[in-house]
Amino acid sequence: MDTGFIDTTSTDQPSRKIALVDGMVLVQRLSKKPATVVTVKDLSGCFNDRLMSLTRDYDEIILVFDTYRTDSLKSATRDKRRQGKAIQYQVRDDTNIKHIPLSRFLSHDQTKADLTDYLAAKILEYNRGSAKLIITSASGNTRSNTDLLFEEDNQEEADTLLILVDQQRCITPKPS
Repeated sequence: MDTGFIDTTSTDQPSRKIALVDGMVLVQRLSKKPATVVTVKDLSGCFNDRLMSLTRDYDEIILVFDTYRTDSLKSATRDKRRQGKAIQYQVRDDTNIKHIPLSRFLSHDQTKADLTDYLAAKILEYNRGSAKLIITSASGNTRSNTDLLFEEDNQEEADTLLILVDQQRCITPKPS
């Protein structure tokens, strides 16, 4: 009987602990930026440190961000809630955010989209040589710090993407 459940345990290998992380939830938990966060690059370092601290006892990390589409119903709902108060910022290593509250920095969907792409790339960069498998998904692109290849996805919500990416991880052949 097919239950739709994929059993990834094997008697040949010890079980692995996998952390599934909603990236934007972690970003929003950094709302009280440390005084050392002056630039977007500093924020990415702080984000990486927090992620690695929270997942230190795990063998793998699947980090998934929401996808921000301008043509979605969710985007229209966000626009109404914001009432035109959003400011779009550039997301680059040297963008100074010292005096910008994180809530204001994240007020524009394009800034959020750019930041999620940036953070996903930085996490892989910071952990390139790590023995821990790290998979990131942002803006429909899923990548890892190894040679794993993933299909593009079109999901908007991180919670849906968490399941999809984990399923893809289970069926993707590991590089030899």
